[in-house]
Amino acid sequence: MKNLILFFGEEKLLIKEEVAKIKQKIVPKNLEAINFIPLDGKTVIEEDILKACNIVPMMSAKKLVVVYDARFFESEKTKQEDYFLNELEIIPDHTYLVFTATKADKRRKIFKMIKSKGIVREFNTPSLKDKALWVQQRIKLYGKSMDLKTAYFIAEYTADLYQTDSELRKIAAFLAEKQTVEQNNLSDIFYKSLEGNIFEMMDCIGSKKSTEAVKIINRLLEQGEKGIVILYMISKHVMNLITVKSLQGLSFQEITEKSGLHPFVIRKAIKQSENFTLDELKRSLKLCQDLDMDIKMGKIQERIGLELLVTNIS
Repeated sequence: MKNLILFFGEEKLLIKEEVAKIKQKIVPKNLEAINFIPLDGKTVIEEDILKACNIVPMMSAKKLVVVYDARFFESEKTKQEDYFLNELEIIPDHTYLVFTATKADKRRKIFKMIKSKGIVREFNTPSLKDKALWVQQRIKLYGKSMDLKTAYFIAEYTADLYQTDSELRKIAAFLAEKQTVEQNNLSDIFYKSLEGNIFEMMDCIGSKKSTEAVKIINRLLEQGEKGIVILYMISKHVMNLITVKSLQGLSFQEITEKSGLHPFVIRKAIKQSENFTLDELKRSLKLCQDLDMDIKMGKIQERIGLELLVTNIS
């Protein structure tokens, strides 16, 4: 394995687990304190990274240095960049240096150098199908099984794999001795994220099912969500739909780059925005803004205002 590595992408859980595999392979558990050096890539300077790389490992042939959330793959060129790149090319064989990042500009010299001399792996958001298959396999780690339909249900209403994995752990703990996860018993233990509920509510609105949309509002309020937070999420969601609708005609990659939205959000928003015209979405956003002002001025109660909002948007 080459000793200069970059892992980047939206799926931080996958990156974390890849780093853990390397750590397990290179650094014995009893030597982690001296041969594993984690660094904060948002603040660490190049000189300190190089110093860490040049420290000789103790009681072992190898050492691991991990620079988490490295800024060097997005930020502007620094005065030390050329020197830093030259030094990275000659880090000692006993040191394995891993950078992690959410985004990486493939035009940057450091990216090209690591790709040429080391290992670069990208961890993007999986498609819904791939995510469902991942869910079906992941639940086995917790001693359970589920059919693909149930896996799709969970994949649909969770965001990144970190949240998905967290929900799977909850499900496995709740089921105790029960081995099979079934969709019809998930309602007792699996709560969609607030964002997932908003997506479902907008689906109801787009299908002119205002009664169902109101039920979702009331369910969220009964779960303890604050009305003003729900309104904020609705407004944010409508703005995302406007953004995606405005970029209609572009490729998925172009929409991702121009909008800055998470691919999971974009994928669902593209489908959902088909239920609305751009004018309808802009009108909905204006209704959200008006309700926000009315709530803050005490002109209307949150629950009544939200119920009227989803009815008027439908």
